[in-house]
Amino acid sequence: MTSRNSFWASSKENHKRRVWVWIIAVLAQLMMYVGVLTVYLSRIRMWNTQGSYRTKEEYQNALYQATRDALAFQDNLLLPLIILTVIIGIQGFSYLYDRRKVDMYHSVPVDKNRRFAVVYVNGLIIYLTSTLVSLLIGVITAAVQGAVNGAVMAAVGLGFLWNLLFFLVIYHTTILAVMLTGNRFITVCIGGMLILYERIIYSLMGSMQYSFFDTVSGFYVMHEPKLSVLYDYDMNMWDFKQIQEIRELAGELLPYYGKWFILAVVLLAVSWLCYRKRPSEAAGKAIAFPVIEPFLKVVAAIPAGIGLGMWVHSAAYGNAILTAVSMAGAGVIACAAIEVIYDFDLKSLFKHLISSGIAVAGIVFIFLSFKLDLFGYDEYLPSVDELDSIAVNVDYYGQFWDKDFNYFSTSEFSEEHMYLQDKEAVLTLADKARAEDAEDMTDARCINVLYRLKSGRKVGRRFWVDFANPGNEELLNRIMGTKEFKEGSFQIMTDQDSFAEATAMVYSNGATNAALPAEDALKLREAYVKDMEQFDFTMVINNRPCGRINVSFPNWFNTTLDVYDNFENTIAYLQSKEAFYPIELNPEDIADITITHYHNEIYGDGDEDGIMPLEDVAVADTWVVDSDYAYESVPVISETFMEEEEFAQIVPHIYPEFLSSAWNHTYELDGDYDIYITFKKDTTYPYDRSQFGVYYRFYTGEVPEFVVEATAIGAEEE
Repeated sequence: MTSRNSFWASSKENHKRRVWVWIIAVLAQLMMYVGVLTVYLSRIRMWNTQGSYRTKEEYQNALYQATRDALAFQDNLLLPLIILTVIIGIQGFSYLYDRRKVDMYHSVPVDKNRRFAVVYVNGLIIYLTSTLVSLLIGVITAAVQGAVNGAVMAAVGLGFLWNLLFFLVIYHTTILAVMLTGNRFITVCIGGMLILYERIIYSLMGSMQYSFFDTVSGFYVMHEPKLSVLYDYDMNMWDFKQIQEIRELAGELLPYYGKWFILAVVLLAVSWLCYRKRPSEAAGKAIAFPVIEPFLKVVAAIPAGIGLGMWVHSAAYGNAILTAVSMAGAGVIACAAIEVIYDFDLKSLFKHLISSGIAVAGIVFIFLSFKLDLFGYDEYLPSVDELDSIAVNVDYYGQFWDKDFNYFSTSEFSEEHMYLQDKEAVLTLADKARAEDAEDMTDARCINVLYRLKSGRKVGRRFWVDFANPGNEELLNRIMGTKEFKEGSFQIMTDQDSFAEATAMVYSNGATNAALPAEDALKLREAYVKDMEQFDFTMVINNRPCGRINVSFPNWFNTTLDVYDNFENTIAYLQSKEAFYPIELNPEDIADITITHYHNEIYGDGDEDGIMPLEDVAVADTWVVDSDYAYESVPVISETFMEEEEFAQIVPHIYPEFLSSAWNHTYELDGDYDIYITFKKDTTYPYDRSQFGVYYRFYTGEVPEFVVEATAIGAEEE
């Protein structure tokens, strides 16, 4: 009798009732590990036969990476793993849904704790066995093809632990959902809510912030879920796949291992307590513990109401009244629906009005707190004494990388390298922005700010600054002219090691493409960094680049360096390589110039759909007549100029479209004209011969009169 009631005897008996779960688990894991590995390795071999890999070492590294991607950190595994875990968790304790089975189990002289342990451990054994067998077959398969080394095995081990801890958190969450409920449908709903709740809340709060606050910014500081393993898994998988150094990878994984383990232990403890307290009569009911029904209703109805309200807010173009009414209405409907589900009775629609009122009141309060900014989000501005340093991004985005040539976002680079100490300049700009409307600005630019407080807290905000307002020039110079700003905005200022590994350099003035020796990258960097001492807001806003240098690096990274007329050191280097050419073209080198005039000045005479009644048509040439209405058809006039005298009158007033500056507004370009220039084939001018021609634009207000006349409406008929 003792033997028959032993733990392992009970475990063996339980496994017999879970054969179909075993089959699903083994097949799913084989498909996800061995099947995916086979696809990945075959793809690498195919690419190798097509010549995609230049060296044997590059091909070998690709095989190693394919094995890591399939067996260690696979981004295809998330959904199948969740589904498998939920099946294991629900099926093991499914007897709790049937009152007769509960009575039968409780009549057997087996300790309640041991029954829980048997089912729990068996579920863990199913996952571990199916996973380890699949990984073992996968490793053998990869090893036979020469796609395994020590680093790959270490990564597979780290990935196994990552997925195991993720499994445990989802497994324990599912078990908790079973203990709180009395039927499978409600279990799935509650389990889904527990797994997704924090992520949904953060998503809804983010949506409301961006809808109602002017200064919200996710550039530097992203408010992310703190406990959501689903978020952790999904958002970090790509980064972990890219880390090659095992020690670095382990260091990145360790905090998640610790957090997930603690979460798993807490969830298991709560699940066991609920199991111990769960009444037998809970089988078949929606919720096992009636005392938590009001709480569950409130926490479910609030995000449901807010979610529907924000959808209406978007569809109704920000109508506040419709948003508020839809939120409150959705909250009422959600509360009523939940009550019906609890009792499986339509008569329960309006039971427990107190909890329903709390839910609706919570929805209304949350809406008002965002709509009226009750907590002063947009008014927040730290004092100088509170600040340790500031990082800012002034409407600029570039390409950045780390020391191993892995992708680094603009915000990450700026946060790591920029520590502005002129706090008053930033705070003064931010304070001025609170009294201004971006729609009223001539040249509104977004400034993202990271306030680093002495307390260790980091606060991210954004505001708009008018680049065309002379009153902002001094403050922007105090920011953009500092060494701290330049080092946090341009990688060339601090990164000497990358330039030592540059693979190619090309200089262009918009028409030329002059190759520079890659081994001169450090020499170019030295000259450019010296010239950047002149860089500030006044310089970039009043000047356009006279050329641009593109520097290429390993892993397909590149950076573009704008060259200005006052960059004497950089220009001197380019001249020493006979690569520097003035931005103004020589008319003698040009074969022809084709200018297209779009006549945007007449666009928009009709209504918002470009339609007007036929009797209102004033310029028949610009409209297509159809029945009683005319549809706008703006004429496009092109003219090709062939004479050198004409070229001489055009080239002083044009600028290469290729060099358009993100910051400049003084020398605006005219978007109403396209200029296409082709060069003489026998010219010595080193234009890019891989292109038929190059595109330019007129400076605004500098279109020669003869060009205006030649491309006017009706000129082609004359």
